[in-house]
Amino acid sequence: MAILQYRIQAPVARMARLLEENKPVDDESALKARRRLINLPFLLALINLCVYLMVPTGITVAFYFFLDTPRRLCLFLFFRAFMIGGISAGLSFFLVEDFTRRTLIPAFFPTGRLTDIKGAVRFPIARRIRMLYAAGTSIPMILLLSTLFYLGGETRQGRGLGAEEIARGSFWFTLALCLIFLVIALRLNTLVQRSIVEPLKKMLAVVDGIRSGGRGEKIQVLSNDELGVLGDVGNQMVDALEERFRIREAFGRYVNPEIRDEILAGKIPLEGERREATLLFVDLRGFTRYVEGNEPEEVIQSMRAYFTAMEKAVRAHKGLVLQYVGDEMESVFGVPLHDPEHADRAVLAALDMRRNLEALNRTREVEGKPPFRHGVGIHTGMILAGITGSEDRLSYALIGDTVNLAARIEDLARDFASDVLISEATVRNLKGDYGLEQMPSRPVKGYSKPIRVYRLL
Repeated sequence: MAILQYRIQAPVARMARLLEENKPVDDESALKARRRLINLPFLLALINLCVYLMVPTGITVAFYFFLDTPRRLCLFLFFRAFMIGGISAGLSFFLVEDFTRRTLIPAFFPTGRLTDIKGAVRFPIARRIRMLYAAGTSIPMILLLSTLFYLGGETRQGRGLGAEEIARGSFWFTLALCLIFLVIALRLNTLVQRSIVEPLKKMLAVVDGIRSGGRGEKIQVLSNDELGVLGDVGNQMVDALEERFRIREAFGRYVNPEIRDEILAGKIPLEGERREATLLFVDLRGFTRYVEGNEPEEVIQSMRAYFTAMEKAVRAHKGLVLQYVGDEMESVFGVPLHDPEHADRAVLAALDMRRNLEALNRTREVEGKPPFRHGVGIHTGMILAGITGSEDRLSYALIGDTVNLAARIEDLARDFASDVLISEATVRNLKGDYGLEQMPSRPVKGYSKPIRVYRLL
């Protein structure tokens, strides 16, 4: 039996040693070891039961043929040994299973999927509970009844003890049986409870972590029963949520997070919506000469640093960067999220842009690079905001005269040698006090009447 048990455990021991030494395991050996590990509690329990069958059988046969022991007594002793063997096999099953779950299965199955192993025995939870009931309740009861039945038969045939001796012996036998099986039942109950309750607790902990915003935590799958299936399904759900989060994050790198969240929540109507908003256009001055006089890598690096500084100013005041076109950036305040102070936020963002550009130029001066200059145009009015583009490539865009006029005001900043120009419509919507200087009215392309603008001091 010892040799048989050694051979049964050999594939498992071999793979455990290789894993401990961080050595590779070929697929065929790994599959065999994993299957053997799942079946190990069943195999060792079967060996245990066979021992309890073979040894009592040999002893009973020896008693019957060589010691002239009555057949009835031999059968009774064999039956009692068989019952005890069943309890021992059940206990050994749960002990081995508990040990493998705590030590080997996490190493052999780091990603779960025990149900994918062909040829592995499955032990449903209902059968596990019935086994606990049999080992802790049914078998002790059968042992007690069979003992009393045997003693009763012996008494009827006049070969037994007296009534007082039978009563005393039955009491002490029953007491000893109850104490022994109480200890066994408690141990079995602990093992079965641990095999069912602990996986459920770990699943609930993972679910609570996901609900609290946690990421990447997986359910540790330790069995191929219903709890194992539930754990694998739960991990698939975690993977799907993680993939969705990655897609959402990647989407947010190309689409502003505010737009992303509104799109994913289905809050942006496909037909668009009319809203009052404030547009802000910013454009680099002398950019064409800068591109012609520098290497492409330098241009791209400098543009990224500039746009990062400008976008930081927009985001700081709840604005939304819509797009970058060459050296120009288009931003909006007040959509898609409603904000009654959108005009003030646009002006505050322009002031931050001014400060951020000054800080960026100080860095460029240290690096021996020429400073950047830019112009900002701000205008408030009604716009049509919605999803545009083709069926294969969508884009969130703003349409209307407000957008065009904001771009024209940004162009006017060149004429007034100002870095920030604000339209009269935006000034009327301002709630705060800012240093503003009214500029002469100027005609702009596409508009019949001159427009009045203010320079931000």
